[in-house]
Amino acid sequence: MELIDAIQERKSIRGYLDRSVSQRVLRDVLQLATRAISAENAQPWEFAIVSGDVLKAISDDNIEHLRSGVTVDSSYDQLDGIYRRRRVDIAKQLYGAMGIAREDRPRRNWWLERGYRFFDAPAAIILYMDSSLDVSAYRFDMGCVTQNICLAAQAYGLGTCVEYQAVTYQDVLRKHLAIPESKYIVCAIAIGYPDPNFPANHVVSTREMLDNNTTWYGF
Repeated sequence: MELIDAIQERKSIRGYLDRSVSQRVLRDVLQLATRAISAENAQPWEFAIVSGDVLKAISDDNIEHLRSGVTVDSSYDQLDGIYRRRRVDIAKQLYGAMGIAREDRPRRNWWLERGYRFFDAPAAIILYMDSSLDVSAYRFDMGCVTQNICLAAQAYGLGTCVEYQAVTYQDVLRKHLAIPESKYIVCAIAIGYPDPNFPANHVVSTREMLDNNTTWYGF
């Protein structure tokens, strides 16, 4: 797959085939991804690759926490203005594709829970970094390697969805994956073979026109 095509075609996949992803393929994807940009070659990224019974156990505990009303970090919900509008717009696209009406609370809850169980993907990648590092600086590096994972995955016929819901209950991840408190958990990536018949997989989020956020100098 050409790089330009990979960038243009990448989208979040929220429905996967019941087909496992081999350790070899995941290793190849990560090997490519770690060629990401890294300030001073610090390479802050660490990965926990999860599948099978371990992934199911994490998903089950996440859902139990959610249904029990365990409080979560809401910092990612603090969006206003145009940023909130964009989030609302993609939510409307997804609910529309899935045929979920605004007043349909059971189906909306079902959709919410899918995020906490990695969208039922056969595998997930948990990204974390050492807490001794400046999160505000090295989170940029983590974003670069995350993008590379998503692009590299496409070359193997895989789809991905970067998400924060599945790492909301960090006590669950630390219990099942033995991630110590000295590590800062950044995000998760659901990964697997896309289900072509899953409606939400056909949703492509919009992007702002370049002229609305770009200023040119000296041209």
